[in-house]
Amino acid sequence: MIDYSLPIYDDPRNWIKNARNKKFEWKNILLANKANDEELKKFLENQVDMNFWPDLSVDDWKALVGLQQDSEEKTKFIELSHGTALIYDPKQDNAVTIPTDEYSSWQLYRKKLLADGLKKESVDEIERATLKILKRLSNDTRESGPIKGLVIGNVQSGKTANMAALMAMAADWGWNMFVILSGTIENLRLQTQTRLFNDLNQTGNVAWRALEHLGKNVDISQKAQSLHFEEKARDRYFTVCLKNSTRLKNLIQWAQVDKNKQKQMKMLVIDDEADQAGINTGHVDEDERKKINALLCSLVNGKDENGQDIDSKYQAMNYIGYTATPYANILNESKEESLYPRNFISTLAVSKEYFGPQQIFGYSGDSVNYEGMDIVRIISDKDLNELKNIHNGDAYSTPKALFDAVAWFLCGVGCMRIWGYKKPVSMLVHTSQATKHHQQIADAINEWFESHSDEQIIDKARKVWEEETSRFTFEDFRNQYPDYDRQDDEINQYPSFEEIEKEIRIILGDHVSNIKLDDEGELSYHKGIHLCIDNCVNNGITDGYHVRLAYPDKDKMPEVAPAFIVIGGATLSRGLTLEGLFSTFFIRSVGLADTLMQMGRWFGYRKNYELLPRIWLTQKTKEQFEFLAALDQELRDEIQYMDVNGRSPSEYGPKVKNSPMVSFIRITAKNKMQSATPAEMDYSGTSNQTYLFDNDPDILGQNIENTMDFLYQLGDEWVPVHRYDHQKHVAIWRNVSFNRIRAYLEMFRFQKRLSVFNDTKPLLDWLQEMTNANKLGDWNVIVAGKSDPTNGTWELPNGTVINKVKRSKKNNQNELENDIINIGALRDPADLVADIDLDGISNKNLRNEIEDFLNHYNAKGAAAYRDKSGLNTTPQLLIYRVDKDSKAKDSATRIDLNALEDLIGLCLYIPGGKTGTSYASTVSIKMSNDIFDGDADLEDIDAD
Repeated sequence: MIDYSLPIYDDPRNWIKNARNKKFEWKNILLANKANDEELKKFLENQVDMNFWPDLSVDDWKALVGLQQDSEEKTKFIELSHGTALIYDPKQDNAVTIPTDEYSSWQLYRKKLLADGLKKESVDEIERATLKILKRLSNDTRESGPIKGLVIGNVQSGKTANMAALMAMAADWGWNMFVILSGTIENLRLQTQTRLFNDLNQTGNVAWRALEHLGKNVDISQKAQSLHFEEKARDRYFTVCLKNSTRLKNLIQWAQVDKNKQKQMKMLVIDDEADQAGINTGHVDEDERKKINALLCSLVNGKDENGQDIDSKYQAMNYIGYTATPYANILNESKEESLYPRNFISTLAVSKEYFGPQQIFGYSGDSVNYEGMDIVRIISDKDLNELKNIHNGDAYSTPKALFDAVAWFLCGVGCMRIWGYKKPVSMLVHTSQATKHHQQIADAINEWFESHSDEQIIDKARKVWEEETSRFTFEDFRNQYPDYDRQDDEINQYPSFEEIEKEIRIILGDHVSNIKLDDEGELSYHKGIHLCIDNCVNNGITDGYHVRLAYPDKDKMPEVAPAFIVIGGATLSRGLTLEGLFSTFFIRSVGLADTLMQMGRWFGYRKNYELLPRIWLTQKTKEQFEFLAALDQELRDEIQYMDVNGRSPSEYGPKVKNSPMVSFIRITAKNKMQSATPAEMDYSGTSNQTYLFDNDPDILGQNIENTMDFLYQLGDEWVPVHRYDHQKHVAIWRNVSFNRIRAYLEMFRFQKRLSVFNDTKPLLDWLQEMTNANKLGDWNVIVAGKSDPTNGTWELPNGTVINKVKRSKKNNQNELENDIINIGALRDPADLVADIDLDGISNKNLRNEIEDFLNHYNAKGAAAYRDKSGLNTTPQLLIYRVDKDSKAKDSATRIDLNALEDLIGLCLYIPGGKTGTSYASTVSIKMSNDIFDGDADLEDIDAD
């Protein structure tokens, strides 16, 4: 058996990769673009003499090609399953590949990531994502103009590692000047600069050098004239620059002071937190720009610090924004000189070890389905009033929720120390932006510790521990985060309280204080709780204590995990990572989605303490984060949909889910989304399902009767489907007129709290309008069931027997209405593709592609492949009958359905429309004519 993965086959493999980059089809590559096997044999013999290939037979070559094809198809499947997508301008492409030299900057960084403990699968994903982005860049933009792109990550998900990977791989391919734009806070800038240098500065083919505070009058050793940007130089330079007008002005002057050096610069500008500080909040329709945005545009567009054109050009200018909250970036403005990502938008994969909004707060949709983890606790109105009194300085009463959170933190610190955790652990208290409130909260926490004996505090901790560990068990974690990518034996289990109690007594023995200073003025850490107030007021030393948050250096880490309760506001809202965070008390009232999402410091990785995270929130904030989970996921789904259908961000702006009410939450600040198109409704590309039901036998019985009447009217023209394992027991009616659908939906009795369905008239009127305009066609109706009749069957009017489905009820302790059933999710995602008709697809290659997708089904690509199969204007109505006696699995968050009658559940899927069809979009950028000029493109084609 020949091992074709050996390095001696690298050259033939690279030939195959280059051929794919040049859009060769696999059938042509199989013969190396020759006519037959004889010509292929001669080609392989010539390559041995001309390019020192190994001696390959025809069978060897075809085996290599088969392995590469299999690898590419698996990669496409992995990208779908991991949620990565890339939409781009197809005119911009290059032939870069993964650097393979062991001394390349990328391979050295890859080894470091693995040595730091990242799983190989995670590093492979970083490599894939980096190559996809690098292929969209250009190392010569003198004629094309600057490349502008956007990368969408996740809050606290390792974005810096992806940025460093891009820098490393770009350095291997000749980019020589890197500018990282870093927020507005100097200590975070320094943190980023130090980390990047430590990550990249390894002995290899390139030499990294960090540059500081660049300007015309910088030290001679850092002047552009003194640096090596020529083609064969080993040096690679980077600077981390604040988004500050003075710093940016100086940077531009530094880069342009020597025209010859400027012409040699192949520049990559990476804008970390791209939605912060640099967005234009001036009047975009009047060409007004705010200062920082104007300077960023000047830097990227090759103008001077005053926005004036200059004679010299950078050899290459590439701008990439990185952010987890991209709403302002894609809704602000689309003019050619703006920073709108006209060339590409990419999403980074969501790791199966990441605690994100969907995993914590839940989301049920086409691509992902999470129950939500039962780790969120609601702060009562009584507690809120007591906190208000603390803020007002009226009293130091004890809000139960706050001190539940503190007690849980004490227990968690004990756990972490028992488990041998050697890094800092933290609790976040974020109640106000006002700095005076921070001190009052700190005083209240101090007073609580001082006014209670150790025994009283331990009794409190025991009670909280018993409540929390019984409410959220290891089994609950596995059920609520089913695809968490760690084995059971890798997840630490709760110890007994008796074990924790010993550790709590040690903590209480060292008391609660700010970080102490030793005799030499160095920070000194104890085994108790370090109470930190992190805001702009506390920058100095107070009575021998350091008040602000400061974690110990790695080489000075105490023997046991040091514990920190961190109280603050704005400084904790973005950029700063709270290490080992597992207890959060958060009551900030925020009206902007991007701002609130960034405040979610509890998002991130929780390796080795997966069972400990708890979050105390108000009910409104919890509902806002549930909305944010949908907002985030549906934007990613939209970009993936555009990816599969080949839509470019220069032609179409991605749609962003709009908030139900401005008073509830706004996507981003109004002056940051000035180019969002105004429209009343847009249901295209959406999937709406019934998950709430009135447990009323009259209502439920009427829905069953109306459904049977509707199916009777559809007649006997149904199609049974049993072709694929993922397609369950279903019956399909095709080409059903919208008039019949409308009449049925108007009779159906929906639960009034269901969004969209609580008032179906706007939806039905919009569907009527789209149908009349021929943008939507006739419907497919699917009655879907399970593959086995465990939960009983129901006979349709034409004699067809369909199996009922099972759905349990969410055990929501905050649910006030006992007569409402909440099942969380209704539709099986696989049913979205149940009406794909492979036999009706005449294009063999397309049929094979879709069949391969169906056989390796992944929900994330379902909508796009449904459209590819010819259903891009065909809406779908799914009907389920849920057995009223459905039983729940053993879980604290699910209980038996106990419905008074079977439930009829509906799901409406409305496609996004064929390429070139544009529906009115509630929130999608208004494209500028500067971005896409069809006539100009046609002229270019004619000229060729």
